[in-house]
Amino acid sequence: MSFLPNQIVVRFFPSVPSSRALQIIQLVGGTVIDQIPQIYVYVIQVDPSRMNTTLRILSNFPEVDYAEFNGLMNTQLTPNDPLFSQQWGLLKINSTRAWNVTRGSSLLKIAILDTGVNAGHPDLIDKVVLNVNFSTSSTSQDINGHGTHVAGIAAATTRNEIGVAGLAINPKILNIKVLDDSGSGSFSDVAKGIVNATDNGAKVINMSLGGPSFSSSVQSAVQYASSNGVIQVAAAGNDNADDLFYPAAYPEVISVAAVKRDDTKASFSNFGAAWVDVAAPGIDILSTLPTSTNMMGATNYGYLSGTSQAAPFVSGLAALMASLEPNANKVRNAIETTTVPITGVGTLYQNGRINTYAALLKIKDQ
Repeated sequence: MSFLPNQIVVRFFPSVPSSRALQIIQLVGGTVIDQIPQIYVYVIQVDPSRMNTTLRILSNFPEVDYAEFNGLMNTQLTPNDPLFSQQWGLLKINSTRAWNVTRGSSLLKIAILDTGVNAGHPDLIDKVVLNVNFSTSSTSQDINGHGTHVAGIAAATTRNEIGVAGLAINPKILNIKVLDDSGSGSFSDVAKGIVNATDNGAKVINMSLGGPSFSSSVQSAVQYASSNGVIQVAAAGNDNADDLFYPAAYPEVISVAAVKRDDTKASFSNFGAAWVDVAAPGIDILSTLPTSTNMMGATNYGYLSGTSQAAPFVSGLAALMASLEPNANKVRNAIETTTVPITGVGTLYQNGRINTYAALLKIKDQ
């Protein structure tokens, strides 16, 4: 269930005079915005940063019967996207239950740093709100196909009776092109993309890109984003090696390995508990592809495998969570401590495979 970010419902015992009830509400810094006098209930507005504290204080008053967050009720979301049944990754990470906790905020932005995004794709046209090009390509649009596939996993339009569903239902997409049409980009282009995404209000940055070489300029950009409260996610790489792979290996970044349907490591996925944080589905992942000819082969929709596909599941989850809790460290902690224990935890990865429902419940209850 979703909750209004600044409202608490409090019921006083019938014997409590309204003057005393109003005094208590004032003591906790609340403002009455509605009442249901027949059942002795007040709806109050409070400081959103003190929701948990205010709820706890109210509950300790002997005059208070109960206090609770003011929740939202919705019809249960069942995706009507015709290809949803083929999206095993979304089903594996418990997305349908997670959407009953929150569908995210339309004010929140996920930056896709990649080969661009086909912003006119029917399943992405309502989500892309910015197109920027730092690559050597002549266009911010996706000629390669990789970036469009990544964007669809994280945040394709859901329940529009078209194609696939994306994990982050309401958050928007920033198309920050840092790789050219062949899929290559410089350290400086990636660094500029990270800084630009941060300055344009991205709360989550997905980087399904990387290499074995450390870059001080990219690290500086990563640290800049982190200091501004941005959650950064990157693919661990596809070399079946435990060698460090950047930007995933920077400590500020959530590093994501790929697993198969049975939660065993994908044969190609990099590994190493010292630097790989979590795992996510990364084999035969169905998502959006450009509507025109591209280097991935298929058009409109298609299947790809890689840690590039695993990373945007984590980015989509982070976006949902950040809609409830803006603190990036708390979001990361909840993602990592609610994973499903799978073979390889402690050796191949620091934590297990992500569980969207459990992560959202933890962040909501903090």
